Amino acid sequence: MDTVEQIIKDTIRHSGPLPFERFMDMALYYPSLGYYTSGRQRLGAEGDYYTAPYASSVMSMLIARQISQFFELLGKPSPFFVVEIGGGTGKMADDIVESLLRWHRDCYDALRYLLIEKHPVSGVEHAEKIEIHETLSGIKPFTGCIVSNELFDALPVHLVAMKDRLYEVYVDLEDDRFEEVLMPASGDLVSHFDFIGVQPVEGMWTEVNLRAKDMLKAMADVLLNGYIMTVDYGYAASEYYDPQKKNGTLVCYHNHTIDDNPYEFVGEKDITSHVNFTSLALWGRELSLDTAGYVRQRDFVLSMGYDELLAKIKAIVNDPVDYYRLTSASKFLVMPGAMGDVFKVLLQYKGNAVLPVPRGFTCKNNII
Repeated sequence: MDTVEQIIKDTIRHSGPLPFERFMDMALYYPSLGYYTSGRQRLGAEGDYYTAPYASSVMSMLIARQISQFFELLGKPSPFFVVEIGGGTGKMADDIVESLLRWHRDCYDALRYLLIEKHPVSGVEHAEKIEIHETLSGIKPFTGCIVSNELFDALPVHLVAMKDRLYEVYVDLEDDRFEEVLMPASGDLVSHFDFIGVQPVEGMWTEVNLRAKDMLKAMADVLLNGYIMTVDYGYAASEYYDPQKKNGTLVCYHNHTIDDNPYEFVGEKDITSHVNFTSLALWGRELSLDTAGYVRQRDFVLSMGYDELLAKIKAIVNDPVDYYRLTSASKFLVMPGAMGDVFKVLLQYKGNAVLPVPRGFTCKNNII
């Protein structure tokens, strides 16, 4: 059977150079052969990387606390929908539902939890509450919240280079090896920089994620009234395209090592780039989504009562070894320079969402 690398090469031979965005899309999502579609282990010690909810249930518990406040601010609707997009193995969903069951019972009783994941998910513990759907298609507009963790960073991106004018990176072949070639950028890419109010400097190679708008629109279309909370690593546009970041943010993960070469181990490694949160905020306004908050993950975690939660966990976990196992990895959520600084949390809302600003966004909120 052909590999996805061979299929991409055959496509280039037949149709000519591919925009990097299409190369990335095929490498990650080609049916049954792409990195995300092949069924390979991605998370944990046997995979290529960890996510915060996978490394520690504490992050999911804190998200559950925020969800329970959303429930209250929205007037305790029943049913109350929580839609998680890109739910992966279902671990975050299980941890959130377990936390709501243990500490926020009124929210749990009203809860309908929809986990959106296009790949098979098996073995969720809270099947009584968690419904699994492949896409948002067919889901009727609801009141509640949409949450995602490391979703937008996994979307294919355009690579662009500024050399007197804006160029787009295409992928071609030279002696059966992938090589990059530059072609004049499309009007959509050029106008995007006008839209966000920042221009790449001469010599910069960077990314533009236009698919994020389609994803955000799909969310806005099904959200009647409520919140969208996005947790991901990234920057506001002014920092994303800062002259000091002339090499962009594109990186690859393979066997817990990081590199910047997406043309090796094609289909076997993750390819990802940081999120431009300014784009999400600006697109959101076009989609009737107002921005309520934008904070570092560590500020979200501390605002949601990190220390108080650890004390609660300690009170119900009798074995010190179990307590350490459950909570030790959570320190990376708050340590300076670690995940807590790199990751950001963006909160958008639609409809008659009740303010004040929700608890997780009350400290160092920097609305963009």
